[in-house]
Amino acid sequence: MRTLRSGFLYLLVAVIMGIVAALAGLISIIAAIGSMAAAPHGPSAFAGVIGTVILLLVLSLVAVGIVLYAIFGKIRPGMRQLSEVDNGFRICYTGTTLILVGLAILVLGLVVFAITILTSLYFTSPTVASGGFMLALGVIIISGIIAFIGNILTFVVGAFLLYSKYQDSLYMAAGILFILDIALLLVGFSGILSLVGYILMYKALGDTINKLSTAAATPAQA
Repeated sequence: MRTLRSGFLYLLVAVIMGIVAALAGLISIIAAIGSMAAAPHGPSAFAGVIGTVILLLVLSLVAVGIVLYAIFGKIRPGMRQLSEVDNGFRICYTGTTLILVGLAILVLGLVVFAITILTSLYFTSPTVASGGFMLALGVIIISGIIAFIGNILTFVVGAFLLYSKYQDSLYMAAGILFILDIALLLVGFSGILSLVGYILMYKALGDTINKLSTAAATPAQA
């Protein structure tokens, strides 16, 4: 439980860092546009654009690294530990496996995409190149679907299973927020509700850990 809880803490940090990156990027872009308007061909305008790209890249990479560590270094082991106590949580552990498979397929799709670009520049005919792009796009879409299913099994199903086992309404609230955030994802706006869901999961897991610790200590004190 403690491992799982720390995973949600890392997810919180990653989401907050992503928000900071977005705000910093927006501010940097506005500043860069202002510099380019004042001196379109000046070195400060070019430096502003380069600085914006570097800042967004660094913050994004750090946030992605934290998310990967949270899921595969904390949440996945935490779900495995829960599945050893309650077999019902095995599906959540399977969800983390699907996320891992989805990411692996995504990397494969990006490799195919990169190879297609390189070969189309020098060797491949336009017809073959378009086929390569379609193949890469198909692989990326498949990876997204697999990771999407894994996300549902890990977070949505996991939240409701935790509610069923420990009867803490915060788990149910988090699960509902995860579902609503998925719905928002379909219209191109997602993230805020999941952030609140992570906070609720972190709080609920802490409460559950305290209750279990108290229940374990009571017979010894008696």
